[in-house]
Amino acid sequence: MSPHEFTATINTFNTAAWHYPPPSPFTGSINYYLICLAALILTAVIAAIHHTHQIGFILALPFTFLFISMIVIYYRKKQKCKFESAMIHLCSCMNATENVRGINFRLTYLTPEQQISTHPSSSYAITIEFDDRYNLLHHFSSTIPPSYSTSITISPPLYDVDVAKPSNTYYPLKE
Repeated sequence: MSPHEFTATINTFNTAAWHYPPPSPFTGSINYYLICLAALILTAVIAAIHHTHQIGFILALPFTFLFISMIVIYYRKKQKCKFESAMIHLCSCMNATENVRGINFRLTYLTPEQQISTHPSSSYAITIEFDDRYNLLHHFSSTIPPSYSTSITISPPLYDVDVAKPSNTYYPLKE
């Protein structure tokens, strides 16, 4: 795999992640707004119980909150499924062309112990595996294949998706 092929492959994965980003984590301001909304609904229910005895109004507020929560959970799950299916489909397409040369692409979900970042987020990694066919192909060639050192971590975007495209950067190992 030449540096140009490697860069093109990484750019393809970045483009797919840009079109179908994973859901952003509930951190920072989103948690603050959700806690404020829950406190507001709880306060409204307490005030409604204290000032009125209409059971329909009292039950409408918690069920509205429950309905909105279900919509948010469904949207995030759908966004996560779109991201994962797009990445798995791209890995399958890459494997169909590169498997002959002994290169295999795999989408993996990083556990908290494997994450590089200090802030909690759902991170994915594209694992590129080189098997014996790759080593055998380059064992008999006269050129030495370049060494690669890379870590591709796809975390939820912290920017507006329409503002910037992801960059593709290639860092060869220096010997």
